[in-house]
Amino acid sequence: MNKKRAIGGFLLSFVFLALFMYGISGVQWLFESSFSGQSKETFLGDIYSGVQNLNSGNKIVDDVPKNLPPDIIAESAVSIESNLTDKDEVIFEKLADTKLPIASLTKLMTAVVVLDNYDLSDIISVSKIADSQDMIKQDVKLGSTMPVGDFLEIMLVGSSNKSAYALSEKLGTEEFISLMNQKAKNLGLKNTFFADPTGLSAQNVSTANDLAKLAKHILINYPKIADISRVQEMYSPNFGVVVNTDQLLGEIPDIVCSKTGFTTQAKGCLLLVVDNPKNNNYLINVILGSDDRFSEMRKIINWSSSICK
Repeated sequence: MNKKRAIGGFLLSFVFLALFMYGISGVQWLFESSFSGQSKETFLGDIYSGVQNLNSGNKIVDDVPKNLPPDIIAESAVSIESNLTDKDEVIFEKLADTKLPIASLTKLMTAVVVLDNYDLSDIISVSKIADSQDMIKQDVKLGSTMPVGDFLEIMLVGSSNKSAYALSEKLGTEEFISLMNQKAKNLGLKNTFFADPTGLSAQNVSTANDLAKLAKHILINYPKIADISRVQEMYSPNFGVVVNTDQLLGEIPDIVCSKTGFTTQAKGCLLLVVDNPKNNNYLINVILGSDDRFSEMRKIINWSSSICK
């Protein structure tokens, strides 16, 4: 009898152990399946939403975070709350020190060098080399002649590569690029390098953090660049209507500075600075290497605005 009990106890223990191990495997499978194709933050957010629905307003899930960071697919991003002088707080970041191609965000530095060295009323023309640069939908043409200021506006609003190159030729393109890199060095942009004034080359590289520093420098010292960059549509008497490449202008309020960029290698890039009226300062946002830069920028700005106190 005792022998039968011993055997029975052993079998029950074995069954219990087997069920226990099976349960662990099931939980592991559940997590692996649930996390595939989405971040853990998104998965936890889905769980939270489900619990909310089940509870129908009960407060038994108050300990679950209600505002998870956005799930950003872009290769790099940063959002910084800044008063431009002595206080910067990183609100969101993803690989913000990763060096990546920046496409036409390059043109922000091109504009800085132009304002440092040119008289905006000086007259320049589009050469054959400038005309050979990749064109935008509506662009300046070979022989187009107008003031530097007009080319600057077309470059910043319409992201014209031809205008950017034409501007560099006034000083000499090699010398112009050298000044771009010297300026980056002076500003402490240690991971930034420029190979051309347009951003077409994949050798034009920077990081989200470096570009946020450049944006701060522009807002403090070159407000004209910020003013031009956020114009949704402009008219140049020597050219015609230029529409801004940033689709978020007119949608997101209080945009202070804006610049888009795109090449096949860089993918979608976007720098956007918005007023942060809660603290009377700014939110500086940068996205690099995105397949959907405008959608992801919306997510970042919504997140940053919601958690700024």
